[in-house]
Order: sequence, then structure tokens, then C-alpha cells
Amino acid sequence: MSSNLATAELVIRNARIYTLEPNKPWVDAVAIRNGQFVATGSFAEIAPLIDDATRVLDFAGRIVLPGMIDGHCHAFEGARAALFELALSPRDDFDQLIERVRAAAAVLPEGQWLKGGGWEGRRLLPVLSHPDALKRFDAATGDCPAVLRDISCHTLFVNTAAMRAAGIDRNTKVPDHGGIVLDDSGDPVGLLLETASALVFEAMPDLSQGEIDLVIRHAGGLFNSCGITGFAHAVTSAQTMKAFSDADRRGELTVRVATFISTDNLITPERDGIGPAVIERRHDYASNYVNVDFVKYFMDGVPGSVTAAFKAPYGPANGGAQSVAPFYSVEELRDLILPLDAQGIRVKIHAIGDLAITSTLDAIEQVRAANGFDGPQHSIAHLAYIDDEDIKRLSSLNVLADICPPMWFPSSILSGNIQLLGEERGHRCWPVGDILRSGATVTIGSDWPAIVPSPNPWPGLSALITREDPWRGHPGVFRPEQAISLEEALPLYTINAARSIGFGDSAGSIETGKAADFIVLDRDIFSIDARDIAGTKVLTTYFAGQPVYQAE
Repeated sequence: MSSNLATAELVIRNARIYTLEPNKPWVDAVAIRNGQFVATGSFAEIAPLIDDATRVLDFAGRIVLPGMIDGHCHAFEGARAALFELALSPRDDFDQLIERVRAAAAVLPEGQWLKGGGWEGRRLLPVLSHPDALKRFDAATGDCPAVLRDISCHTLFVNTAAMRAAGIDRNTKVPDHGGIVLDDSGDPVGLLLETASALVFEAMPDLSQGEIDLVIRHAGGLFNSCGITGFAHAVTSAQTMKAFSDADRRGELTVRVATFISTDNLITPERDGIGPAVIERRHDYASNYVNVDFVKYFMDGVPGSVTAAFKAPYGPANGGAQSVAPFYSVEELRDLILPLDAQGIRVKIHAIGDLAITSTLDAIEQVRAANGFDGPQHSIAHLAYIDDEDIKRLSSLNVLADICPPMWFPSSILSGNIQLLGEERGHRCWPVGDILRSGATVTIGSDWPAIVPSPNPWPGLSALITREDPWRGHPGVFRPEQAISLEEALPLYTINAARSIGFGDSAGSIETGKAADFIVLDRDIFSIDARDIAGTKVLTTYFAGQPVYQAE
């Protein structure tokens, strides 16, 4: 037993507790006091810590894990969309999209904007690029400004009223790293790529303070219901940082949060607070459960919008000739990271295409050479199309592989990317097994609300083991040689992720001295078919020793 020999407030017994502590992976009882584990071991060992005031719970052999941690998500934006926006389906064709929009616009109070998202770029971009699509969109929405993000959150389809409110016309200057799609006569068709979306975001009405607080509570409750007790908030404005820390100071925050400060307006409007000024005053927003020493850059976009940067042009499905450059040169990215690295700030760089990934690693290599190799662990987000040679560089440069969203199985998005990139290159993505075996540190994130319907980690965990579609909508297995075991996968959602968000000393495993963040499952994920892990339900989630979610 590990213990400090003090009376426990709560004891859990008769459980199968997977601790993620290497020297003691399984125990059947834990003792908790003041929100921390004070002992782990057998019930006989823990019994001396029980007195008349101790609450003892028998878990009847249930599986208990540390609280899961989402290594990359957009919780605020996802919760905001769930509460206040129209949910579209990636399966919608254009007619279905227009009908959904027409119905929503018909009941929208006068003066409000219609906001929604979830359409799939590969299927609809060719249709939306035609001027007739904007005419039908305008007819369905009238004078109501309407903004619809695609499923990747890298492209917007907006109506004429929204463009008018944002001042977008044929003379609008295209922002760096963005694009405004024009028709043959030079007029915008309503499609905004990457940072061009910010032109509309700046014009949209902001949430009230009450609505912001509601979004934070909804996010915490949703993540807790999935068994998640912490996350990396991958793009964060000053407004959102303040909302999280205010909730923490009120005692309402039930997740540990790392806030990656936004350096551009791809997702966060400038008015909400982004960039160097916010980085400088970031500690104004730090609190017990909010860690602020993180910054985010985008090095490219996404394949579906033809904005990811590859070494070779896109494949035959896109004309076979288009190439996209990274958003920054190696030297530019190096110079952005250098001063942050010197301050101990961790930087996350979005890079999906092989050129963007190689350039990012080149920049970090130069940072290491200048500042030393013992600096903070920076991360590359997504890494979908990483070259084999670059996999070997991750560990030597102490770069975290932040792998998300969970797409390492047959899907319509994967099929679309293969069409865009060609068979050989399209099948080369998501080498999770090779990255893990290289010795690199790996975490898994949901990237919600991009791509996935919820931050639920269990389908993605199942697919890491099977490389099959966890929803069983697409047959086959994708790159089965990249499969990993359950025991290899769980640290990517727990201890590795806890360290990556700055809470490694207090979360990510069940051991004495750490916070009592843990979850109780409805099934034994260690003994069932890995396909059935996808349907796992969380019965109870504890955060700092208190139940914050209980299944009905």
C-alpha cells in the first residue's frame, strides 16, 4: 500500500482500478481525502484509514480509470454551437442543406444571425462554388445574415447579407493565409477559406456574459459525461481564457484546461483578444485549473479545402496541378517560436500536409540549436501525412505528436482525401503505430467540433486498436499494421495528455498525492472485443474527489 496514514473521507473498494502507475498498474481499492488519493492498494491495506466518518463505496468489480484528457479540442466553440447553432450533417447534399437553413431562418427572431455548421467540403465545395448556390442560399435566408462552417471549421459558406455586414465585395483585400472564392465576373460566391472567415467573425454579434457562462457550464458537463476531466483548448482568445478562469474562481469548473493562445483570427476574432498582447498578460487568466503557458500557430489548412501544404501538387481529382505553400517560411516560424521557447511557453503548430510538417520540424530544430535542447516540449497537431523520415525526428527534437481528429479508419473523409491526393499518398496517413514505436511522446485529441460529432473518446480509442470504423458505417480496415494495443493507447488519453497540458504532477494516473480524478465504466474494456469499446458508457466521473457526472 501507498499511504500517508491519515483517515480517509472516501474509500472505493471492490473495483478493478487501472492506475496508469507503472509499478502498480492494478489495485482494487483507493482512499481519498481533500480531493486527493491518499492511498492505493488492496482493501485490507486501506482499511486502517477508515473511521466512522469515512464513506465507503463498493464498486462491484467495475472498471475504474483515471479521468480521460482530450489532447486537442475546441470545447468553447463546440459547446457554443451545440447551444446556439444549427447542426448540419456531413451527409447533407445541397438541397438538404438549403431546406434545413430555410426552416431555421423561418423561426429565427428578427435581427439575429443564423449560424450553423457541419457540411462536408469534399462533397459540397464544387456545388457551393457555383454562383447559383449563393442565389438559393439568399432566397432561403432573405435579409438574415447566415454563416455556415464546414465540418473541418476551415471554410465558411455565407450569404449576401452576411457579406454585406462584413463589408465583403469584389474589392475586399484577401487576408494573409486566407481566400475569398470569386465567380467568373470577380464577385464573391460566399465561400471564405481559412483566415478570410475572420472578416465575418468580426461582424457577428457577440454572446452576452450570461450566454458565455452557459457555454462554459455546458462544455464542462458534456466532457465530464464522456469521462473527460481535462483538455487542451487548442485555440483560445482572451475572452475564453477569462471565461474558464472566472468559472474556476467561482468553483464551477470541473475540468483542467490548458489554453493555447490564438495568434491569428482563423477561429477567434481579434476583438476577443489574440496575439502578443494577450500572451504578455496571460497570467491574468491563470487559476487553479487553468494553465495559460501555451500558444498556437497554424502552418497550413486541411486537405478537404485544398489548403494543406504538400510537397507534391494535389492529385487528379483536383486537376493534378495545385500546390499550396505553408503559411510561414521555416525562418518565419522559427523567429515566432524562439522568444516563446526562451520563456518556457509551449507552442502547438497545426500541420497536416507533409511539407507543413517538415517545415515545422525544421523550424523547431533551429530553435533547439539556438536556445538549447532542454527547452519546453512543443507539439505538432494532426500530423496526418507525416513522412517516415520526419517520424524519426519527433523524439530527437522533443516534439509531442498531438494526433487528431480520430480518423484512422475507413470513412468518407478519408476516401475524399485519397481522391484529392492520389492513392499512394492518400493511403500514407495516420501512422500512429510507427510514431509511437519511434519513441515519440503521443497524445490523442478529438478536435471537436471539427469532424467528430462529440468529444466522446471511446470510438477513437476502439479504432486505434482495430483500425476499423467504430460506427461500422464503412467496411474494411485502414492500415492495420498501425494498430496499437489498449495498454499502449490508454496513456495517450491519460498520463501523456496530462503532462502535455501542464498537469502531469496532479492528474493522468491514480496514485498517492495526485488529484482524485477518475471514472467508472459500464464494461470491462480489457476483456471485451475491441470493437465494443466504442460503445463504452461512463457511469460516474469524479473530479478532485467529487462526483461531477452520474449516468441516469
